[in-house]
Order: sequence, then C-alpha cells, then structure tokens
Amino acid sequence: MLKPPSPPTPIPAPYRVALLGFANFDREGLAAHLRLALQRNPPYVLADSAAAADFMVADAEHAESVHEIVRGGRLRDTVFIGQHAPEGAVACLRRPIDPLHVLRELDAVVTLRAAGVPTAPGRRPPAALLVDDSDIALRFLESRLQRLGLQTERAVNSAQAMQRLEQRRFDFLFLDVELGADSELDGLTLCQRIKRQAPSAAARPPVIAIISAHQSELDRARGTLAGCDAYMGKPLDEPALRTLLRRHGAI
Repeated sequence: MLKPPSPPTPIPAPYRVALLGFANFDREGLAAHLRLALQRNPPYVLADSAAAADFMVADAEHAESVHEIVRGGRLRDTVFIGQHAPEGAVACLRRPIDPLHVLRELDAVVTLRAAGVPTAPGRRPPAALLVDDSDIALRFLESRLQRLGLQTERAVNSAQAMQRLEQRRFDFLFLDVELGADSELDGLTLCQRIKRQAPSAAARPPVIAIISAHQSELDRARGTLAGCDAYMGKPLDEPALRTLLRRHGAI
C-alpha cells in the first residue's frame, strides 16, 4: 500500500526588506530578486520604508541612508553594500552586487538574530577551522562553537583554508559547500582534497563537518562521497552539533 505524500512544509511569514540609497538600476535588480524570494525559506518581501522593514539592504556610500540607519539603531538589521560600512555593521558586501549573495547574507542575519548566542567561556579548547565566504555565517558558527568551548580560526575561501591547515593542526573543520567566486575549490572538493592528503594516522585530517543550506538526500550523499564526517543543515541544529563534538571527545 502506497504511503500518502507528506504535507508540504509551511513557509513562514515573509520578512520585510527595505532597499536604501541605491541608484535605480541597482535597486531594480535587488527588488526583482526579492520578489522571487517569497516562496523560499526564509521568505522575503519588499518593504516600502525602513520603518516598515524587518531588515534592510543599504548602499554604504549613500550618507543619508547610513545616517538614518545609525540614528535608528538598525545596524544589526542591515546588510551594507560598498567599500566601507559604519562601525558596528553586521555585514558588508563589496561591489559588484550579487543578489544571490545578498540573500545569503540576509539569511545569516535572520539566523544570527534568532540565535541569541552568549559569549564564549575562557577554557583551553580544541581547535576548529571555519570556512565560509559569508562573514555573518562565520561569526554565527564561531559564536556557537566558542560557547561550547572550542578555539576557532576563519577562512573565507579554499586557498586560505589550505594555508591555515599547513600552519597548524585543527581538530575540526566546519565547511560550507558554496565558497563563492573567490574560491578555487568548492566545499566538497576541498573536503575530498584534505582527506586524501592525510595518508597516515599520525597525519590524520580534522573531523570535517559540512554545513549547508542544501540538505536533500542527494546533497548528503555527495558530502559522504567527498569524505565528510558529518553533514549538517543551515540553520545549524545545536543538539546535532553537540552530538558531533561529544562523539569526537571535544565536549
């Protein structure tokens, strides 16, 4: 007897996003992607103003918009785009504008706001290398791991990751699949290379956990074939993280 199909996962109410300070061309491009983001998770919808918005994307070179955000205490709600963001900004992306990257940063801001992560305790920890091209995602994961007692270092692409691994030994490697245009290797290929470069137990590689928004059975199978020790979804599930660290003696 065939099982009835599972009901679709309900999509939560959309977050309202305001676009501040952009020229018409950039604004229209971002607005078009936001209109397409209503059916994703988390979903977004274009807001009419900063006052009506949950989050904002702002031109960091538009002084009036920056002043409005700072004056309103909205730095932690805003993804800035430009050369320099105001001090205390939660995220800043360089030009040219990549709307998909902007959506990923908004996802990370949503996750960071929901996390409520406390400060790290000061005890001697195992070492973990975090590899992601999103600064917000790195900070979020770093805060989680530091709270659980790990020492962390960051890398934003595959070349930096390999350089860090040559400089010291890490007990854990937390790795995103998508590492952006500045990365020679994606996360799966980087995972595979690291595992293959450790031919002996004395030179064993770190425990590699892939953390990705792509969580289908096929995605997980690709992670397993690449040699990862764990495949975890975004937003990060803390009980699963604790289980992984406990299984490998970190906590």
